[in-house]
Amino acid sequence: MRSIQRAGIPLAIVGLVAAACSTGAATPSAKAGAPTQVASVAAPSVPVIATAIPMTDGAGPEYVVGTSDLTVTKAGTETVVGGVTQLRGQEMSDTGKMNDPRLAGTSHVTLNLDGYGTVAAEWGTSRIENAGGAWEGTWTGASWNGGNATAVSGWLIGSGSYAGYTYYFHAYGPVMPFRVEGIIFAGSPPTP
Repeated sequence: MRSIQRAGIPLAIVGLVAAACSTGAATPSAKAGAPTQVASVAAPSVPVIATAIPMTDGAGPEYVVGTSDLTVTKAGTETVVGGVTQLRGQEMSDTGKMNDPRLAGTSHVTLNLDGYGTVAAEWGTSRIENAGGAWEGTWTGASWNGGNATAVSGWLIGSGSYAGYTYYFHAYGPVMPFRVEGIIFAGSPPTP
């Protein structure tokens, strides 16, 4: 996704230069009797607009991107132990969108956390199900800003037609929907 953002910068610069030149504001005035030369700058042939991330072909190894938008479906239990807020067993559904059809479908997430004021250590499980199979595994990470910002990552193992594949993800952002980047590859998660 970073390469897509970088690719848009030169187009934006060309668009700004073309717009500035077309206003005539920067055109120098000619002296009386001197030959006049007018420089022309063609407008870019491609409009400068943000584009959606293209879908993958849903086969083989892929770099994947999308969003995560979580909704609590079952509140967990919360206790305070020694000044640490412990949340256990919260369940959520994820209605985010990804650019690979193997990651579409119903997504269930469990959340546990130890909160220290406005920051927390988090961990849990995730399962994504669709007609082709499922992805299931664990994740860990952290949150801050009272739980409104997060950075988590996890390894989910494929089953069904996804057997033999692993999905690694990193979800992050200051607010929901969170951004998600990851990879799908043939093989097992690495051992730490």
